[in-house]
Amino acid sequence: MKKITELAPGLHYVGANDRTTQRFEALWSLPYGVSYNSYLLVDEQVALIDSIEAGFADIYFDHIAGVLGDRPVDYLIVNHMEPDHSGSITRLRERYPDLKIVGNAKTLDMIGGYYGIRDNCLEVKEGDTYSFGDHTVTFVEAPMVHWPEAMVTFDLTNGVLFAADAFGSFGALDGKLFADEVNFDRD
Repeated sequence: MKKITELAPGLHYVGANDRTTQRFEALWSLPYGVSYNSYLLVDEQVALIDSIEAGFADIYFDHIAGVLGDRPVDYLIVNHMEPDHSGSITRLRERYPDLKIVGNAKTLDMIGGYYGIRDNCLEVKEGDTYSFGDHTVTFVEAPMVHWPEAMVTFDLTNGVLFAADAFGSFGALDGKLFADEVNFDRD
């Protein structure tokens, strides 16, 4: 199991790198791979922020367990429904049957249509906040940043923005999550 990166107190990167897929959505070449980004907020309540591509769910669950052990995940915040962000939702619900899924109205409609999940969902609107203990997040709708349901989540406690695909790009992260960890001329 890889070392899990703690980005800020109680906030962990639990995503995965894909160096096997040749084309994203069968269109765009991936010579440097792609990362599927998900974050785990550990507080009085545990929240995942976004899911990842279904084919990497086993790695994903190893990363989550590396932080939580047997502790369950209480919430899944879904910022974006493209499969590289939402593909593991069904498996998350199977593993954590009490998992509450958080999203805006369009997101929850899409989850119902894609995955048949309509129960234990929490609809959030522009400017709503939610506290998981010491961490409070707020939600901002960002339609057509990428897809019409997109929103972003801002952790008011740590000052971290979970931006869906607003700043997305291709390339496996190779454990480098911050710009000062990458030599852009070389890498």
